[in-house]
Amino acid sequence: MLSRRLSEFVQALRGAGLRISPDEATIAMQAVALVGYDSRRRFHDVLSISLVKEEQHRAAFEETFARYFEGERRQADKAGDEEVAAGMPEALGPGDAEASGDADGESASPELDALLSASADQLQQRMAEAAAAMDFTQMQVITQQGLYTRRLLMNMGMGAVDDRVLQLSRGGAAAEARADGLRQWRGQVREQAASLVRRQFLLHGAARGRELREQTMRQVAFRDLREFREVKSLVRKMARRLASAHQRRMKVARRGQLDARRTLGRSIRHDGVPASLVWRRKPPQKSRVMVICDVSSSVSDAARFLLQFLYALNDVLPRVRSFAFASRFDEISEDFLRFPPDVAVARVLDRLSGSGTDYGEMLEGFLRLCEGPLDRHTTVIILGDARNNYLPERAELLGQIRRRVKQVWWLNPESRSQWNSGDAVMASYLPHCRVARRCANLEDLERVVDGLLGSLRPA
Repeated sequence: MLSRRLSEFVQALRGAGLRISPDEATIAMQAVALVGYDSRRRFHDVLSISLVKEEQHRAAFEETFARYFEGERRQADKAGDEEVAAGMPEALGPGDAEASGDADGESASPELDALLSASADQLQQRMAEAAAAMDFTQMQVITQQGLYTRRLLMNMGMGAVDDRVLQLSRGGAAAEARADGLRQWRGQVREQAASLVRRQFLLHGAARGRELREQTMRQVAFRDLREFREVKSLVRKMARRLASAHQRRMKVARRGQLDARRTLGRSIRHDGVPASLVWRRKPPQKSRVMVICDVSSSVSDAARFLLQFLYALNDVLPRVRSFAFASRFDEISEDFLRFPPDVAVARVLDRLSGSGTDYGEMLEGFLRLCEGPLDRHTTVIILGDARNNYLPERAELLGQIRRRVKQVWWLNPESRSQWNSGDAVMASYLPHCRVARRCANLEDLERVVDGLLGSLRPA
């Protein structure tokens, strides 16, 4: 039971944003087993030392600990029975308990007698035991609270009370009066059960609900993401996760391969104990990324999130130059140097967004500005729907860019079936692109950026 309680507490901490591995959870349980459960302060300190790795997570740990072990705190620090079972109804008197069973000449069941004659403290204990037998970690949405409250009441044996109320309601005036008293008593117990379930939802269900919202936001089209308030924090969270993963991979890649000859030569002086490893280190190759975004009305939402995502990865992608175009073409790197990404994107959209995109003119302007810096370490990313308003597409300019750079990626927010419909000219540009992918939501964007970072890693 204690190990299950601690496992659920670790799961609640993960839902609150703490990153806890299975090994760390096991170490925390072993540490708790060593210090014991008698001292709440020692118990708290051991869990805190074992599970909190960053100071920014301290507040979330303290709040989750206080909520999760609230019942234990009340039992440990109680000043009297009234405080422990605050809100629980008092036991019905012997006369009331007996009278509840004589409506039709029937006697009340032993289960009903035990419930009605239980003190507030005993009811509290009975509810705690019923809750301990339930798995609240499966709550995902707020509407499930009523279902779990009903299950908790049934586990307590409150079904017998429901049956007795139904029987008494069929009797005369005296029986109806006794039924009203039972209903009032039952309502007080239900209120306490709902309060317990609500606390469990805040621990488990709220986190699961946040996961569901994040999953929904990842799959919603860019144009509909403005309906979600948490989208900016989700973009930052996704970017941090990718940056962390690729920083580890890049460290391994930069280390190079093991140089067996030099390792043996260096280790032979002390008979190879310990072995001194020598790696074939590769000279650092600084990758450069240039992003060109169509910010016309049909693509501006996708451009907004791509730019925010890329600039949130500045630890992994320190050399990003960005450009935008709609009715005209301009470099926007300076905006991101001077302002936070969300402010910079808003300024760019105000300055450049419009209609009448001309991809041929954009490619000509890009070559005019950047022909010199383009080299074999440069990756060019173009985000746009390739709708050229029936103007000359000038695909040969993209061919010139492709021959000078490492790779060209094209991200199109439309489905592939629309890439060549109407005034779209993707077919003309595809032969010059190493990668062409649909990018219509955050899930597509994360997959694209993950692949991009992988392609920039040294081989």
